[in-house]
Amino acid sequence: MKELSLIEVEQVSGAGAIMDAAGALGAGIGAVIDAINHDLTQSSENAGQILGQNIGRIIENYIDSRIKVY
Repeated sequence: MKELSLIEVEQVSGAGAIMDAAGALGAGIGAVIDAINHDLTQSSENAGQILGQNIGRIIENYIDSRIKVY
């Protein structure tokens, strides 16, 4: 088994960062779409955030399944 370095342990313990970043990116893209369509309900922003978070969660789950801490 591989012994993780301090940096690797910190990266693993930062679970959720990818999901947060992807959600923020999706919300930003959705906000642009809302602005173009003059949509004050923020429906595209909310949908983009949810989509981004789910994509981020999938990536995090994949990374977690590939890195094991013993």
